[in-house]
Amino acid sequence: MGLIEDRALVEAALFVSGRPLSVKELSRALGIRSLDYLEKLIELIAAEYAERKSAIEVVHVLGDKYVMQVKQEYSQRVIHLMPRPDLRTGELKTLALIAYLQPIEQSKIVKLRGSQAYEHIKNLLNMGLVYAEPYERTKLLGTTQKFAELYGFPENDPIIIKEAFKKVVHAEYSDLIEKLEGRKEESAEESE
Repeated sequence: MGLIEDRALVEAALFVSGRPLSVKELSRALGIRSLDYLEKLIELIAAEYAERKSAIEVVHVLGDKYVMQVKQEYSQRVIHLMPRPDLRTGELKTLALIAYLQPIEQSKIVKLRGSQAYEHIKNLLNMGLVYAEPYERTKLLGTTQKFAELYGFPENDPIIIKEAFKKVVHAEYSDLIEKLEGRKEESAEESE
């Protein structure tokens, strides 16, 4: 294919994914072998959207990933039109815990929710609702801007999100939260 077709294909992939995609992931999915060429195509698309002052932007996020998204200044005005992801009850509970306890180690979520949490976290990552970054021998989890937009938060501020989820999480997991918060206090006292 030529430049125009390749550019259009990359643009289509970013549009339909609805989540951040790495250059390697795009390369495998689209059959474009050169990662440098692929990055230049993404930069070209991003520049075209910026130049025409579109409500849509292509931004570099999470290391080597790119996402096509609605600009922040427009997202709050159209949030009510955005489809909500279909989450099973278990995934919703795992998401609520991540939102409330963030940043939280994946291993702690698994201790609270059981081994099915691995699958829940994988699905939440694929939907772009949470992020995971390496932390010691596990991953650190938290919510994303997409999560904030979908659930009506003005920004992805952990303090605001924690407060909103406090009642929900305490009602469902009061005994577990007490144990976790008790351990945090004990650790703080031991380190003093």
